[in-house]
This record gives sequence, structure tokens and C-alpha cells, in this order.
Amino acid sequence: MIYKQRSMPKILIGLSALMPRLQPSHAEMLRVREDFRIRKAGYGGEQHFDKHLLEFKPHYPHAILHDVCLKQNGVYFQMDSVLITPAFILIIEVKNIAGKIIVKSNPTQFIQESPTGERKVLSNPIAELNRKQLFLNEWLKQRKIDIPISGLVTFAFTNELIFENVPETKITFTNETPTYLYSLSVDKEIISKDTIRKLAFELRNNHQEYDPFPLAKLMNISPIDILPGVICPA
Repeated sequence: MIYKQRSMPKILIGLSALMPRLQPSHAEMLRVREDFRIRKAGYGGEQHFDKHLLEFKPHYPHAILHDVCLKQNGVYFQMDSVLITPAFILIIEVKNIAGKIIVKSNPTQFIQESPTGERKVLSNPIAELNRKQLFLNEWLKQRKIDIPISGLVTFAFTNELIFENVPETKITFTNETPTYLYSLSVDKEIISKDTIRKLAFELRNNHQEYDPFPLAKLMNISPIDILPGVICPA
């Protein structure tokens, strides 16, 4: 059962409102457009993932929450999606990255290669998952819940993936995710159906959505540069 749906991030709404209110020649316009493009692609990939996850309807009690941001020890951590089962909790990191992705080990690196051969080192989603597992584990311990937490990296659309060494963390494509989730063994009950339900509500009630406003300050834009008035749709 889905206890929390995904909604468009506030910063994406803000950027879409900001762009038509800046002069095309504004010094920050290119940065604003690029930030909007990246965030829109990320949100689109997450929506694509959510659509495929609807195929996952296991026989055991479970809870699914999309886009959960919690605060633990003064630190915020955001999880793209969370699956709660009687035997484990799975944090899912959704990535929407175009092109060829090369995964290296020792240390783990994700490298994006363009059709022209240009390479770019990406932020490591496995390291991000490890951080979130650590904070979620502490968050749960404060609520007297002890359950294994694992992670999954899923690419929203089919990329060319090249593994120099296969990492311990599972990596899938979005369309493969439901099948992978069905393959996971849930052979013992660590938490009950009632606890799963209560935990899902606790996660939802403690969610703290990132608030980017005032956006002008965040983007280093002077308020006097923002065009006032009503924008004519025609």
C-alpha cells in the first residue's frame, strides 16, 4: 500500500515561475535554466519509477512511501522511495542520467560518458544510500525499532551500464525493479502488519519538505531583477 505519493518539488515550481520573470540576458538565467532542466529530468525519472512500482503487489503486508525527508541529529536526509516489509526496509535511490554509465570500484565511482567520449564523474549513489541507511537506522532506534535496512539504486531509463566490478549494492533499471522486489525473501516477521502501518504514518508525519523560498536569495538574484505584474498567457 502506498502511504505517501510523490508531488512536484517546491523548487521546481519556483524555478518554472522564476524563468519568465527574468530578462533573457540576466547573468543567472543560464544557471536557472540548467538547474530547472536537471531537476525536471530527475522528477520525470521518479514519476516513471513510480508508475512501474505500481506493478509490485506482494502478498505480505508492506508500505511504500515516495519522497520522504527526515531530520536526524540535526541533519536532513531525503529518500526517493522507501519500502517497508515485515523482514526489512529498502531505501530506493532513483537516478535519471543519460548516456553510458561506467561503475568502478576501489573506490566506487559512477562515470558518465557522452557519445563524444567525454567523461564526467557523478555523485556516488551508493555512498548516498549508505548515508541514508545510517541516519534512518538511528531514527528508527529512537523509536525502538530494530530491522535490517538495505538499499537499491535504480536507473529510470535504460542506460548502457558497464561494471568494472559488481558492487554489493543492487543496481537495476526501473522496469526491472518490480521483478527484483518480488525476488527478495520475506521469510520472517520482525515487525508486524500493525507496526508497518504505524511506522508508515510516523514517516509520513515526520516528513519535512524542502522549502527553497525565497528563491531569489537561494539563486543569488536581486529581487529588483524580478519582473513584476501579471504574465499574459497569449
